[in-house]
Amino acid sequence: MIYNLIILGAGPGGMTAAIYAARRKLKFLIVSLDVGGQMSWSSEVANYPGTTHSTGIELTKNFQEHLKEYNIKVKQEEIIKLSKKGKICIVKTKKNVYQSKAVIIASGKSPRKLNVPGEDKFVGKGVNYCATCDAPFYKNKVVAVVGGGNAGLEAVLFLAKYAKKVYLLELNLKLGGEPYLKDKVLQNKKIAVITGAKTTEIIGDNYVAGLKYEQAGKEKTLNVGGVFVEVGLVTKADFTDVKKNKWGEIMIFRSTKTNEENMTSVPGIFAAGDVTDIPAKQIVVAAGESCKAALAAFDYIYRFDKTHDGK
Repeated sequence: MIYNLIILGAGPGGMTAAIYAARRKLKFLIVSLDVGGQMSWSSEVANYPGTTHSTGIELTKNFQEHLKEYNIKVKQEEIIKLSKKGKICIVKTKKNVYQSKAVIIASGKSPRKLNVPGEDKFVGKGVNYCATCDAPFYKNKVVAVVGGGNAGLEAVLFLAKYAKKVYLLELNLKLGGEPYLKDKVLQNKKIAVITGAKTTEIIGDNYVAGLKYEQAGKEKTLNVGGVFVEVGLVTKADFTDVKKNKWGEIMIFRSTKTNEENMTSVPGIFAAGDVTDIPAKQIVVAAGESCKAALAAFDYIYRFDKTHDGK
């Protein structure tokens, strides 16, 4: 079977593209290992139009309800490779191989790892990458967040609602992030900020019991029951060879021949949202960009059908 369109990713971008594809009554798939993407990690969403106050999980559920209106189901499979054979796009997952006339990449970004001893060993056993997802499991416990910036500040503030004590380990000598978030963190008596701290190891037996870090040339240990890693994100685009920038983000442009938006360096492959080189990384931007990519893909498919027999 050759689909009209395959959408890779089920965050706000991928789900938006899927809704548009369903309304066009296309034969399409949406493939993603998870649903919601980074949107589901947000502890608070107050800047999505029509939503004055929500959480990322609540907004994700709203998107999913919209998918149900069109009977759209996400194939939860890990994407291994995206390539082209002639005019046909080939999507390989760990379970299947799919073919389509066009593809929209909306795979977003994933958490960057610390790459220290003990991190992989304790994933799911005290090492976490999503405070909004896992904070309730640490009620009245002592936890640590590794990484400053807005993500780290938001994580400690959210964790402080549940945990007994939260440590924030910042590699730099000064705490970064938005001033209003820093003020909230510094005023919260549950939160202790440790600057100039380089995490070197996560320790424990069957579960996280602490972490080691270096500060001013001395090794120190914190006794914590959980570690939340907030050291940035990496683009989820290693499955494709389309042109990328130095940060691994997919480069998109507007075609001078067809006026189609969100094109990649490979005809028939479009991209949208945080996986691309657009500077604004926002939920509303990912949704809008994916709408543009979907409309461009529809035009491409229309021209494909006029000039090819689909085989």
